[in-house]
Amino acid sequence: MKMAYLALFIILIGLLIFYLKGRQNKPAAHAYKHSQDTTNVEHHQTEDNAYQGLRDMAFTTTPEQLDLKEPDDKTIVYGIIMDIGMDGGVATIVSYQTGDASLYTSTGGGIIGGGKHENVSKAAKQFIGLAQAYLDKATKTKMTTLPGKDVVKFYLLTNHGIYIGEGEIQQFDDNSSNWTPMFNEGNKVITELRQISGQ
Repeated sequence: MKMAYLALFIILIGLLIFYLKGRQNKPAAHAYKHSQDTTNVEHHQTEDNAYQGLRDMAFTTTPEQLDLKEPDDKTIVYGIIMDIGMDGGVATIVSYQTGDASLYTSTGGGIIGGGKHENVSKAAKQFIGLAQAYLDKATKTKMTTLPGKDVVKFYLLTNHGIYIGEGEIQQFDDNSSNWTPMFNEGNKVITELRQISGQ
């Protein structure tokens, strides 16, 4: 298990370094414009870090905007926002029931629109599917604060509000958290996004 988590942190640190270098080497910046089109994988560099705006947008995306029709009599998870607190920043993985997935880092940059790729779409849908089984372990919340260092927060977006669960990296490492399977599925989404990004 420890190797899996070590690999996750190496991937995330690699992404952070890649985007920090890219920011230093690019004199011009491109602003991110929201689009429901997930047919292209886009790498975004922003001189004014757009992380908070992207994360906020993920929380306010509705089932209707995703062309999903959820039954009113059931609470259905249609999206997950997984925040990983690291030394020096936060990595946010966003997955939707549609199969779309993205990764944003608080230091800037990210991978957006991975849903076109079957491997990403499959991993994202599996992540969402597992989250449905975790609703009874989660707590309804209106707060969407970032995690501290070595803390992972899982925000489950449903047609009846937002639910939260969390755990510490050490708990995932020693398999003492009920949320370990969710962490593992989120890790798979990161891995697939990394594969398509050409890192």
